[in-house]
Amino acid sequence: MRILLILVLVLSAYRLYALTLQEAIVEALNNNPEIQINRKEVDISKLNLKIDKQLFYPEFFLQYSHTWLAQTPYFNIPPDPPIPPISFKQMEKSFNNFEFGFNYLIYTGGKRHEKIKIDRIDIKASFEKLTEKEKQIIADVKKAYIQVLKAKAIVDIYEKQLEAVRAHYQRVKGFYEEGYASYVELLQARVKISETKRDLKTAKENLALAKGYLLTILGKSPSDDITVEKVHITPDISFSLKTLQKLAVKHRNILKFIKYQKDKVKHLQNIEKADFLPKVFSQGKVIYTDQVDYLDPKVNFSLTVGIKVNIQGIQPYYKMLKTRLEEKKVSLKLKDVENKIFLQVQNAYQKFITAKENLIVSENMLKQAKEYYQLVVEQYKNQLASTTDVLNAQAQLTKAMKGKEISYYQLLEAVFELENATGTKLIGGL
Repeated sequence: MRILLILVLVLSAYRLYALTLQEAIVEALNNNPEIQINRKEVDISKLNLKIDKQLFYPEFFLQYSHTWLAQTPYFNIPPDPPIPPISFKQMEKSFNNFEFGFNYLIYTGGKRHEKIKIDRIDIKASFEKLTEKEKQIIADVKKAYIQVLKAKAIVDIYEKQLEAVRAHYQRVKGFYEEGYASYVELLQARVKISETKRDLKTAKENLALAKGYLLTILGKSPSDDITVEKVHITPDISFSLKTLQKLAVKHRNILKFIKYQKDKVKHLQNIEKADFLPKVFSQGKVIYTDQVDYLDPKVNFSLTVGIKVNIQGIQPYYKMLKTRLEEKKVSLKLKDVENKIFLQVQNAYQKFITAKENLIVSENMLKQAKEYYQLVVEQYKNQLASTTDVLNAQAQLTKAMKGKEISYYQLLEAVFELENATGTKLIGGL
């Protein structure tokens, strides 16, 4: 029996994840697939830079071929008396060719340098995109974590209410047995116990759903269990709305990402301009062939320097027009996103102010509800109040307790939403 108990405890501990908020954030950052994808994009951008840096190096080539001809070609000179006809072998019927050398672009109109600049911009842009996604996931984890805490607080409230209602039932039962309370009052207490059990069951179901959602964000099975630590803070943000909006412009990584995209388009314009410019190239190679038997030397070296211009109609001109439109498009997108962020900050700030005021009201209501409930219970003990009065006072106390907990966690949610909107941390410890 003892072994079975130990086994059950070990299995329970194995399946139970006890996480702090910071631990939950770390797990989400490590396991979230969207973050993993963005990290791969950063790595790809770094590799693209290494790839394009190779454009500054010469291209080496090595080529060998062996050729067989159906017939040996001869060079025939007709007779011109007194000179008889002359015939000699033009080349071998079977011969080898071997080439080894390099190709190097001396001047490309600045294309290579612009590509390197674009690659470096892509690295910075992909990092900003990754950071924006990480902040979003952190905000999601915080909200899900708070939802679990809020659901757990409501469960605790209903459990305390059930204890209080059961204690009152025992008082009513005692008074009923002594003839001081009616059977109706006893039934009222029983019905209230049933109602509270029903509310407690619903609260536990909501807690299970909240845990499942948090586990899903953390990349775990929603059927597992999890325990969370209560968060104790008193958010006190004294920033003005304009200050918060300025913080958003400074710290929101999505804005930095779009700005990098705008810079990238400018460099693309320079690449399109380079198509109008000539390209200077060079080639050096060692040549070996035994194609002609009497050729000497069979090994030779050649060095070529050339210039070329490739223009298909006025295609580069239209490409330049296209990139200019792309730049205007990105500028409009930047302005649009900035306006949306301003609105997001404004909405989050208003929620924070409302939540802060609601918490103060809820705390006052809870204080009054506790005082009223204690007074009614004492009056009932002295037969100065009815069971209905006690149950109503208990209902009001439960409602006030729920209101206070909900207001507190709504305040935290508002803070996290405001942090997400501004892209910066506003309170310490979270």
